[in-house]
Amino acid sequence: MTRLALSLALSLAACSGAGRDSTAGTRPAAPAVHAEPVPSASPAPAPAPAPTPAVEPAPSASPAPAPSPAPQAPPAAREPIELTFVGDVIFGRYRDAGYDPIPGPDDKPFAEIFETMRSDLLVGNLETPLVRDLPDKSPIGAKYRFGASKEMARHLVDGGFTAMSLANNHAFDQRAPGMLESPEILKELGIIALGAARTDAPLFRLETIERKGWKVGFLAVTARRNAPHFEGTPELPFLSTTELEDKLGPLIDAAKTTHDLVIVFIHWGDEYADAPAGYQRTHAKRLLDRGAHLVVGHHPHVLQGIEQYGAGAVAYSLGNFLFENTNAIPRLSGVLRARFTPGPCLEKLTFHPAYIKRAPTKHPAPATGALGKAVKTRMRTLSEGLGTALVDEADDLVLTGFACAGQAAPAPAK
Repeated sequence: MTRLALSLALSLAACSGAGRDSTAGTRPAAPAVHAEPVPSASPAPAPAPAPTPAVEPAPSASPAPAPSPAPQAPPAAREPIELTFVGDVIFGRYRDAGYDPIPGPDDKPFAEIFETMRSDLLVGNLETPLVRDLPDKSPIGAKYRFGASKEMARHLVDGGFTAMSLANNHAFDQRAPGMLESPEILKELGIIALGAARTDAPLFRLETIERKGWKVGFLAVTARRNAPHFEGTPELPFLSTTELEDKLGPLIDAAKTTHDLVIVFIHWGDEYADAPAGYQRTHAKRLLDRGAHLVVGHHPHVLQGIEQYGAGAVAYSLGNFLFENTNAIPRLSGVLRARFTPGPCLEKLTFHPAYIKRAPTKHPAPATGALGKAVKTRMRTLSEGLGTALVDEADDLVLTGFACAGQAAPAPAK
C-alpha cells in the first residue's frame, strides 16, 4: 500500500470518532551466554605394560560417567544502573492561524535541565509525530493536533535522550506519514523508537536497550487513541488497561531469563485527574506481580503520585515536560530517576521537581524555591494518598526500602 493510500485511509478513520480505554536498543538482543570452557590437563604418558599375573584378575567395573557440568546462570550486571524518565514532549501545535512552534531554531529547550536528566538511559514520551515535510496546516481537524520536523527533533539529541515512546493518542496527528516516518527519523538521529505503529506482527513487543552490561526490556503501549485502527494501516500497540496482564504478561514471563529489567511505559488514565483510577492501580500491580520492575505512566498532563508495591513501584503520570500548556498545575513537572543494583534490585527512586518555564520560550527547568515546594507538596500529598511516603532529600523527593534491598516489603495498599 502506498503512503498516499495509507494517509487517505487514516483520514477516513479519524473522522469516525475517538477510541478510548474501555474502562474509562539500538543493538539486537545479545546472544545466549556461553560458559567459559574449562582448560583440559595434558594427557599423562602411558605407563609401561605390567607383567602378566599368575592369577587372572576379576574384571573391573566400567568407570562411572563424568557428571554433567551444572548449568551456568547468566552473569549478573556488575555495576548499578540509573534510568531517568520524563513525561509528554511536543515541539509545537496547530492553531487556527497555522503552526505554532514551541522552541525556535536557535533555542536549547533541554539545556537548563540537562544535568538533572543525565543518566545511563533517558526515556520520554514523544507526543509530536515527526515528518520530513511539516505541513503549514494540520492534516486533521481536531482541536489539539501536533507535529514536528526532523530539525525540531534534533533537540532530543541535545537533551541526551536514549529513547522516545511513540505509543500515544497523538500518533495519528500527521496521518500515515507521521506514523511511518517518526521511527525512521528517530533512528537517523540515533534515538530508539519505542512503541511505534506497525504493519507487521507482533503488535506488542519487548524492545531491548543495552547499557553497562544490563539488558533492559521496554514494553511501550497506549490505552488511549484519538481514532480507531483502520485495517491495512499502521497499528498502534493499543490495549485497554484491563488487558494489560493478558497482553503483556507472556512477554514479561519470557523476559525473565533473557533480560535484567523490564519497564512498562504506558500512555493511560484520565486527563487532569489528580489520582489514578482504581482499576489502573489494580492492573499496574498485576504487572509488577508478573515480574515487571517498574511501571511509568503519562497522558493526564498533570503529575500524579508514585505508589510503592513490593520490589517495584508505579509512577502513574509524569505530567507535561516540554509542552505549551503553562497553567498553574499542568506546568508542574519532574524527572523520575530509578537506581537499580545487581540482583536486580530497585534500590532507590528519586523525583527531581521541575516546571515548564515560560521565557524566553517554553522549556523545562529544575524547580526550586517556591515552585519547588509546590511541586514537592503535590507529589508528596498524592503519593501519600496511594499509601506511599516520599522523603525530602535536599531539593528532591526519594523513595527507598524496597523488598529486594533486604527490608520488609511495605503492606500493599488496599
